[in-house]
Formats: sequence, C-alpha cells, structure tokens
Amino acid sequence: MQQLLGQGRFKPIDVVSEVTSAAETNRNGIPVEHVVALLRERVYGAMTCLATLAVLVRYTAPETSPWAPFLDVAVATGGLWAASLLADWVAHLGAHHSAPRGRAALRMLQASGQIVAAAVLPLLILAAAAVGLLSTSTAMWIAMGILVVELGVIALLAVRMAQLRWWQQLSTIIGMVGAGVLVVGIKILAH
Repeated sequence: MQQLLGQGRFKPIDVVSEVTSAAETNRNGIPVEHVVALLRERVYGAMTCLATLAVLVRYTAPETSPWAPFLDVAVATGGLWAASLLADWVAHLGAHHSAPRGRAALRMLQASGQIVAAAVLPLLILAAAAVGLLSTSTAMWIAMGILVVELGVIALLAVRMAQLRWWQQLSTIIGMVGAGVLVVGIKILAH
C-alpha cells in the first residue's frame, strides 16, 4: 500500500525526541519529563486511592472487617500501578523502538512507584484499624483526609518550582485540595 502511494518504507516518528530535548532539565539536572511523570503519577495514585476510599466508606458498617477496605485499596493501587507501568513500557516501545533499559527503566519504575507511595499512609492507617487502634470508619476518614492533604502538598511542591504569582500558587493549591474534596463528595453522593 505504501509503495502504491509512493511513500517507500514506513518510518515511525520519534515523538519523544521531537517534543523534548536532552537539554530540558530542572535545577537538579533531572529531565523535566521525569519530574512531570513523578508528579502526575503521584496525583493519579492519590486520586485513585481517595476515590476508592470514598466509595468504600459509604458501605462501611461497624461490623465491617478493616482488612476488607485495606485489601480493596491495595488491589486498586496495585492495578493502577501495573497499568501505569505497562502503559509506559508500551509507549517506550513505540517511541524508542526498543524495550526500556538502564536509566529509562529505572525512571519508569520511579514514576509508577509514586502511585504506590501515595497509598502507603492510607494503608498504614487502615492497618492500624485492623489491629484495633481505630474503628474502620474512623480510619477510612483519616486516610481520606491524609490524601486530600497529600494533594495539597503535591500542588505546593509543583507551584514552588513554577514562576507564578503568590495568588496563582495559592489558587493552584486550593484547586487541587478542592478537587480532592470534590471527588469525595461526588463519590459519596453517587454511591
């Protein structure tokens, strides 16, 4: 078909090298695209964990085992982590025409690992409920509060690096925290 159209051999476009250059690094010498991936995956992880807890809290009764929400959050987090890793691997194959190795593979694991890192504190709180330190319902609300604060901290870290006015930085932080609160509200009302 390509010969009929006079195009010769099909050559895929190397999107990554055309969009970004090796010179694009932050102040610490880390590629900007890697910092973007780290922050993006942390937000995905926090939002997914928050949404999962918001659905589960509505169906939590005093007799609910604390291990049930712990397992649900762990499975949701693990699923998102695996999907992120697979998506990055496939994207790398398409962009670079080879499997990721060395530093590229490490950066891919670091970025997707942010999803798991976002769920660590909520899982610890749920584990505390499992050993009897808190009620399951209380642990879930504390875990959701931690995730909303975490979203604010992520936004704070991002705006500190941006060249925004103070009110733009504050709006960004409030917007991110507001998005977390909105996710909780919508999920609780919808379920």
